[in-house]
Amino acid sequence: MTGKQMKSGLRRSHRWVGGVAAVFILLAGISGFLLQHPSWLGPAANPTLAVAADPLVPGRLLRGNHWGVEESTDDGRTWREVNMLAAPTDVVRVIFSPDDPLLVYALGRYILVGSQDGGRIWRDIPVRAKGFPPDLTYLDLGAAPGGFLYLLTGNGLLAGSDEGRSWEWRSSPDDGPSRDWRRLIHDLHTGQVLGATGRRITDIGALALLFITVTGLVLLRRNGKTFRQ
Repeated sequence: MTGKQMKSGLRRSHRWVGGVAAVFILLAGISGFLLQHPSWLGPAANPTLAVAADPLVPGRLLRGNHWGVEESTDDGRTWREVNMLAAPTDVVRVIFSPDDPLLVYALGRYILVGSQDGGRIWRDIPVRAKGFPPDLTYLDLGAAPGGFLYLLTGNGLLAGSDEGRSWEWRSSPDDGPSRDWRRLIHDLHTGQVLGATGRRITDIGALALLFITVTGLVLLRRNGKTFRQ
């Protein structure tokens, strides 16, 4: 194989590899830009995040979603919104008490609510403990016999007694990693690490990637024709 043939093969390989890389850069630029403007993608979906069956009423279900709690009385075929004074958002857990089937809990991202009549009238359950930080995120909830609740939060595990009337820490953030690396990488990718300024920088960077990729593909096509000639 002559040196000219080797150069020609290298150029062809470079064009193909460059074209594949350009597609990935293009997708990264588009997705990075759209992450900053989710409203452009239309209304958000509202998937079911949790479901619980009423132990007293056959065919009655309660489910949690992004906007609150819904009820079905026909085994999940149709649903209606459960009215609450202040409905929790991102309801990740709905639990009927093992002690009293009329006692039910629904856990949202920042709010824990309970009902003593099977889910018709709801009230907020305040969560207070020593060293309780503001804007704490709730992740999961468990109910045990004896009126005990276990609330998993972004800062550790809380244990509640007397149906959530008193709380104390079972574990703290010191028990695990001090930094959420997945959240950090996400914030770096979207620019959230710098707040509103970071979002603008990410927008500019995404548009720059799109411009470079598109113009590079155009130049690549022209160079390809030149090489073939």
